Amino acid sequence: MKEKLFITLLATVLCIAAAYPQARIILPDSSQITTNPDSLDLLPRRPLSRDTLDPSRESSSHLDHLLNDHSAEADSLQRLTRMTLWKLDARTASRLPAISDTLLHNYQQTTLPDGQSVAMGFLAPLGSPAFSKIFFDREETETFIFNNAYTHYLKDPEKLLFVNTRIPYSRLNYHRAGAKQTREERFEARLTSNFGKSLNVGLDVDLINARGFYNSQAVKHNNFSLFGNYLSDRLEGHAFLNLGSLTNFENGGVTDEQFITDPDSVQQSFTSKDIPVKFTDTWNAVRNNRFFLSGRYNLGYRELPTDSLHKGMGRFVPVASIGVSSQYTQQHRRFLSYDTALVNVDGVQMQKIDQFYANRYYNGAVDDSIRYTSFRNSFSLSLREGFKEWVKFGLTAFLEYDLRNYSMRDSVGPGYMHHRESAVTIGGLLNKQQGDNLLFNLRADLGVLGVNLGEFRAMGDVETGFDIAGKRTTLSAEAYIKNLRPKYLQEHYYSKYFRWDHDLGDIRRVYVGGRVLIPFTNTTLSVGVENLQNFIYYDQERNIAQEGGSVQVLTARVDQNIHLGVFNWDNQVVYQTSSNQQVIPLPTISLYSNMYLKTKIVNELTLQLGVDAHYHTRYFVPGYEPALLQFYNQREREIGNYPIATVYANMHLKQTRFFVMFYNVAPMVLKPSEYFSLPGYPVNPFVLKLGVSVNLHN
Repeated sequence: MKEKLFITLLATVLCIAAAYPQARIILPDSSQITTNPDSLDLLPRRPLSRDTLDPSRESSSHLDHLLNDHSAEADSLQRLTRMTLWKLDARTASRLPAISDTLLHNYQQTTLPDGQSVAMGFLAPLGSPAFSKIFFDREETETFIFNNAYTHYLKDPEKLLFVNTRIPYSRLNYHRAGAKQTREERFEARLTSNFGKSLNVGLDVDLINARGFYNSQAVKHNNFSLFGNYLSDRLEGHAFLNLGSLTNFENGGVTDEQFITDPDSVQQSFTSKDIPVKFTDTWNAVRNNRFFLSGRYNLGYRELPTDSLHKGMGRFVPVASIGVSSQYTQQHRRFLSYDTALVNVDGVQMQKIDQFYANRYYNGAVDDSIRYTSFRNSFSLSLREGFKEWVKFGLTAFLEYDLRNYSMRDSVGPGYMHHRESAVTIGGLLNKQQGDNLLFNLRADLGVLGVNLGEFRAMGDVETGFDIAGKRTTLSAEAYIKNLRPKYLQEHYYSKYFRWDHDLGDIRRVYVGGRVLIPFTNTTLSVGVENLQNFIYYDQERNIAQEGGSVQVLTARVDQNIHLGVFNWDNQVVYQTSSNQQVIPLPTISLYSNMYLKTKIVNELTLQLGVDAHYHTRYFVPGYEPALLQFYNQREREIGNYPIATVYANMHLKQTRFFVMFYNVAPMVLKPSEYFSLPGYPVNPFVLKLGVSVNLHN
């Protein structure tokens, strides 16, 4: 009842505001409609390859020009401080251009697990394990394989936005949903300031506290990051420290899906907390501590000014650079359960949680833990692009040494099993990122010593374009060839319920894809195909498996944005096909559709009012195994053909963004309700969500 009254009140307020005689409605410029694949940026951006690293665009003068140009800004907030932002290549210590995340529209979508991709699989609460159902959105498997489930929430130096700002900058984000018993909230803060022209220091805080709308499904994340950089003509330095902990209670999924699909058949009043689940008092905890430090010395000369009055004050032109970086990582995963009440299963007494697993490799309560450390050091040499007119490209070479240590509970012998390994990698980058007609990036690396001996990656992307009637049509292509060594934890793993020792073969991947951006129709077309041999996955028995043959994956995608006055309709449609659905299961069609009105009221308030939905066709979605913290291929339950929809009002007023959203509204009109993301894991039920983001410049 409260939700219906709120919707009525909100609609009334908006109608009055639109009809008020002194109000002036300003139609948005069509150029402000995004062409980004995820519809999260206000202005179009030139697409970058997933594997692109761009060390040639890091000179201070070039970054300042690129990142402070108003045509490349996310919104008007950057104009107040003319901040320079960039990301970092951890191997070469090179700076890569980036833009602020102060987007004006679709802000509400970024606060949802669904918003990370066109189609997502997740457990329901914010911060829970998740993966993209779009194959080419998935990243390579990490060495510490338990991080893959949290890839959207982890902090590392290559994801961080480093800053140089003239005025101290702060950003505060907060959003929440649900009543006290089921409350889900996230608080994010960034505080950063320059101390002089060259030194910047900042602090990032990211806190998630989700009590869960279903029993035994609480999630808690605590991430604290300290970062800084020092920039001068000759010296560049970056530092990053992150202390992170992620904990989520595990319930194994609901045991009776009729509570969702046919609640009337239950014949009793219940809440989502009353739906029975497999087990309780069980949780996964993952710790990530990262310490990163890099430095680079630039070799070059000063370009003497033509004005004799400013003799000796010429611009510094970097010619080459020497870079070093060091990163120490501590990671720990623990799976623990106190769900040890004895139950009788087919005449056998066992702990309650044990009944869901075929094997038990040690007695007592489950308490699996593994520790991993990595100490990675790299050295690089770079030749800069464009320091002379005849230097048409940049060139970088690097050498990296990685020392890794593992310690895990031995499920056969007493105590812990220890393992140490090392990896030596050499590589290089060749790129051209200046000019209008042809841009390219080529990157290769090769394992020459240690466990990654013979591992290699060769990746490249190329872009060109042409202007028609003052608008630029962009064509781009990318390809890679990879030979990847299996991770240690994919070959050796010991725990209470799972144990294996395998000698797996190298994974071979060959990919080629292309993309065209048509500005006249706000259309982006892309297609990609990949051949995978010796692909590693988790089978129906939840054990590690390897497909010896080849599997082909084909993806075609259309991003189409329609704009008619204040009416907008953004669509992202992805077609996927896998030659072996039992190895790489994929939905045939996935789409995200967002229909909304977008305008300005009295020249101050930007208003976006709309409804959106994520949808994919029915297929055997991978299941989730808490004891492994992995997603596995199941063949028992198909999921799909049901939208996860929201109704929202998203607003921007000066330096503040805020939204009101009703999540999962489809069950109000569609029966039966099948809002499952994974087998046994429904998404959050219908709920009101509020959020605000404030940018402070002082």
